[in-house]
Amino acid sequence: MKKNILIIIPTLSGGGAEKVAANLSKVLSKKYNLYLIIFQNEITYDYSGKIINLGLMGKNNFFSKLSVFLKRIIKLKKIKKKYNIDLSISFLDSGNIVNIISKYKDKTILSIRNFKSKENNGVYSKIYAFMIKKLFNKANKIVSISDLAKEALINNFNIKRDKVITIYNPYDLDDIDNKQKEKIENEYKKIFEKPTIITAGRLHYQKAHWSLIKSFYIAKKDIKNLQLVILGKGDLEKDLKKLCKDLNLENSVHFLGYQINPYKYIKNADIFVLSSLYEGFPNALVEAMSCGKPVISTDCPSGPREILAPDTDIFKKSKNIEYAKYGILIPELINKMSFDPDDINEKEIIMANAIKKLITDKSLSEKYSKLGKERVKDFEIFKISQKWIDLIDKELTDYSNFVPNHI
Repeated sequence: MKKNILIIIPTLSGGGAEKVAANLSKVLSKKYNLYLIIFQNEITYDYSGKIINLGLMGKNNFFSKLSVFLKRIIKLKKIKKKYNIDLSISFLDSGNIVNIISKYKDKTILSIRNFKSKENNGVYSKIYAFMIKKLFNKANKIVSISDLAKEALINNFNIKRDKVITIYNPYDLDDIDNKQKEKIENEYKKIFEKPTIITAGRLHYQKAHWSLIKSFYIAKKDIKNLQLVILGKGDLEKDLKKLCKDLNLENSVHFLGYQINPYKYIKNADIFVLSSLYEGFPNALVEAMSCGKPVISTDCPSGPREILAPDTDIFKKSKNIEYAKYGILIPELINKMSFDPDDINEKEIIMANAIKKLITDKSLSEKYSKLGKERVKDFEIFKISQKWIDLIDKELTDYSNFVPNHI
C-alpha cells in the first residue's frame, strides 16, 4: 500500500524553495500518495499531487500573525489526521514550525533552505532562532541545503549532528534545456547583441545588487558597450534604479522584472554573476550553468563554494579572484547596503576585474561553459530525488511501529 506523504510550503510561486518543492513533487507523486499544503493560493510552478490550500495568508501586525500561526497549526493537524499522513516534509521557516507543532502520528522532515547565522536581527528573527533551538531536535530529520549550512545548524543552534543530513537542490535539466530554447521578445534582442552580464534574484538586501551595479560601472569603463540585465522584482527596485541614474547607467542596466522563464534570457547573455551576501544553495547559479553560461559568484555562505569548488574545504574563503574548478569565486562582499555612487569598495573592484576577465578571455569562458554543464548533472532531479526517497523510506521503515509523543 502506498504511503501518504505531505509537502508543506507557503506557496508554489516565485522562490527557490517553492521551485524545489514543486520539482520534488513530480517524482515523489509517482511512488507515494502525495498531498501539498499551501498557505495561500499562489501557484506558478508545475507540480504533481493533490493541493490543499489552507487559505491563511500572513498578516502584518504581531497579534494577527499569531492568530494565523495558531490557525495553521490547528488546520494542519486536522489534515494530517484526516488523510492519515505517514510523513510530512516542510519548507521555509513558517512551514517548518507549524509542521513540528502540528505533529500527529506522522514523521516530520524539515528542509532548511538558507544559511542560519547565530546573529539575528529583529524581533521575528530572534523568535525564530529561539524556536529552532527549542523545537527542531524534535523533528525526525532535518535536511540541510548545503554542508556549510548543516555545520551552522549544529554549531549555532545546538542541533544534534545525527539529525541533520545534506541533500542538494534538484533541477529538472530537461525542462531548463527546453525553456532556454524559447525566443526572447523583440524589444530585448538588441540588448543581447552586445556583451551582456545577467543576474537573477529578488531585488532584496540578500542579493546585493547595488554592489553588482557598481562593479558593472567599473567594468564598463574598459568595455564600453557592456550591458547588465537584472531579472527579478523586489522592494529595492526604486533605489537600484536611482543608483543607475546617478552613475549614468540608465541605458545600460536593464530591469526585466520577474520572468516565469528566465532561462531564455540567461542563454542569450555572455556571463552570469551572483553577488549575494548569503545563500542556502543558489538555484540561479546552477540554472545558469545548465544554460551553458560561465559564472562568477561571491564566496558567500553557503552553496557557491560547494557548487564551484567541491573539492575544497567548505570553510575556505576567497581572498581575491579564485579560478575554481567550475567557475570563478570572489570574496564575500561588504554587508552594508549603500546606494552612494561614490562609495565603491575594494570587494566591488575585485568583482569588476573578474567580470572583465571572463568577458574578454574567450578560452576561459568556453572552458567554464563546458565544465559547468558537466557539473550540473550532479544535481539532476531524479538523482537528487532518489536521495529524498531513500531518506523517506528509511524513516518510515525505522519508525513504522513507533508513535511519537505529541509536542
